[in-house]
Amino acid sequence: MTIGQTLANARAKLQRRFSNKSNVIQTRGGATRLTIQSMHPHWIVGRDLCMFRCESFEHVPAGKRRQALALKLPVWSPFERTGHHSVWVRGFAMVWIWNADEVQAEREAGHVAPDAADVRILPETVFLPNDANGLILQACREGYELQYWRDGLLHDSYWLAETPSEDTVNWFRERQAVLHAAAEGEDREVQPVERPSQFNAVPWAGLKTPAQWLEANERPLVACCLLVLVLVLAWQETRIWKLRGLETAAATELVELQGDVTPVLEARNEWLELRRRNEVLGDILLDPSQAHLMGLIDQAIPSATARFHSWRYQQRELRFVIEDDEPNPIEYVRSLQAQPLFREVKTQPTRWPNRIEVTLQVVP
Repeated sequence: MTIGQTLANARAKLQRRFSNKSNVIQTRGGATRLTIQSMHPHWIVGRDLCMFRCESFEHVPAGKRRQALALKLPVWSPFERTGHHSVWVRGFAMVWIWNADEVQAEREAGHVAPDAADVRILPETVFLPNDANGLILQACREGYELQYWRDGLLHDSYWLAETPSEDTVNWFRERQAVLHAAAEGEDREVQPVERPSQFNAVPWAGLKTPAQWLEANERPLVACCLLVLVLVLAWQETRIWKLRGLETAAATELVELQGDVTPVLEARNEWLELRRRNEVLGDILLDPSQAHLMGLIDQAIPSATARFHSWRYQQRELRFVIEDDEPNPIEYVRSLQAQPLFREVKTQPTRWPNRIEVTLQVVP
């Protein structure tokens, strides 16, 4: 296993431990809370409430593609107030559109709303698998979605309330033959591959390649680079003037010290005070980072299914709450006490079941 794979696995493990936010899906039948949990709360708009369109913006400069999409939305949308989500792939925009008033009304009802204010509204399709090519029959929360994928891009999508008939499949297949040139070796006579509805905790729409991220953040990156350059030049100029000022002050002080012993003693006292401060700062710098502590605790806790619920580290005292199906305080104390950096490990129950609060001292 490579170092990159090891870091990715560790990141995924920590992400699962902190994935305690609820998700809700809204369909024509109403809103329902899902069993899956993620790092951010999501309000998922069912595919039966969405319209889909895949549009090419390759002829538009990369920096102006999102503005061009904003101009297209009023033309495509039949709703008075439109909610949408877009995913960009190689100059193509996959766009889902829904009635924002209908979604807001269901959210304001408050029956199953996620327990956080920073909820993200996304379409159902981005939580379903996207690792296929060709014609796919994807089962949704309600109904089915005929999809046509090619090279990681959803070219076309059509939602049906029931399993599509052979005539409907043929009509959708012929539409792809008209709209898109057949990929080399693709057999358009095969039946679509049917996949069950399997919701992922993380939407694939949020995962961008480095090239896509650079393309989407081109202007902010240039502005940040210019700002950093200006700050470096200003800091360098200030440093030069400061050194000149210190040189002048040192020369003046030297003249004064030659005629009076008192300034020498004052300078000595100042030096001792500065040394004491440096020792204090040195002790502070010896403290391990919170990321390092989190990694050590993640390795030390005895249960692989435990999850953090709170974390507080201040003045070398660490206090966190962890949830476990069958927490064993003695085992937790024994495992954490075995770490050289941890002392005075204590546990106490909380008012929530299956949660314990751990307090320990960190040795620098």
